[in-house]
Amino acid sequence: MDTPLLPRYPRTPHLPSSPGATADDVVGTWASFAPSGDDEVIATLKMDGENTTLHRGGVYARSPSGRSRPWQDRIRAFAAGICPDIPDGLLISGENLTVPHSIVYDRALPPFMVFAAWEGDRCLSWAETVDWAELLGLATVPVIYQGRRPLPQALHDAFLAVTDTSRDEGYVLRDAGSFTRRQFPERVAKWVRAGHLATDSNWPASKRTRPRAN
Repeated sequence: MDTPLLPRYPRTPHLPSSPGATADDVVGTWASFAPSGDDEVIATLKMDGENTTLHRGGVYARSPSGRSRPWQDRIRAFAAGICPDIPDGLLISGENLTVPHSIVYDRALPPFMVFAAWEGDRCLSWAETVDWAELLGLATVPVIYQGRRPLPQALHDAFLAVTDTSRDEGYVLRDAGSFTRRQFPERVAKWVRAGHLATDSNWPASKRTRPRAN
């Protein structure tokens, strides 16, 4: 099927415990975060890159109407080898990690890490997302928790067990199953470290490149 008008990636609300939420952010409640089915959720590291979507016709950062930026040349070059293999109607969303954002990672990372896949108005389940990433030869963001909806402290303990707030921006909690774009605010939420720098349209200020994974 043909890809319809390309959508902007939805805005992700903060969890109520997120110290990085500002007055301009949407903050949800644990009660509103209501996974479907068996209540299984996935928590992944929130990698500090540029929200980017790949599709058969090309690549865009968060919004298809956004302006092209010079630092996006690297992700466009990378995507040129991937996009022709993406079926019409499928969108692959992830983090562009080709240039430093607010965090300069000291570990090797792939240029792009998948966190969601869309078919029309439907966000695919995490299992389907992983399957598509593997088929396309793409990495997915690291999973730090998988299971029934945890208590807030248990989830945060799982995050601190694998990283610390000087090394990573935070984590994203999502329903393991599929859901619609309209359901997104109740199925996906994030925790962001306090004082995380929000970069503007002029990033990156430096020409440094990230270390690449083999």
